[in-house]
Amino acid sequence: MIDPELKEHLEKIEKELIRMHKKTTSISHALLRGVVYGAGYIVGIVLVIVIIGWILNIVGIIPAFSREAAEFRTVLENVGRR
Repeated sequence: MIDPELKEHLEKIEKELIRMHKKTTSISHALLRGVVYGAGYIVGIVLVIVIIGWILNIVGIIPAFSREAAEFRTVLENVGRR
């Protein structure tokens, strides 16, 4: 026969495992997790590209980038004035 105190602890553990299983296997939880991870990857990639472009622009490897950025900025300013 099982000790009553041990049985009580095992029942608490079982209830907690059931609760955790329901929480981690729901479709909404998986969807939310996927959206958050996807957004994190996109933000990370954008930051890496911006930092690499900035460093290459400072070093002078891609001076055409600064000309293109200036032209793009001028176009945006002209569109904003309309």
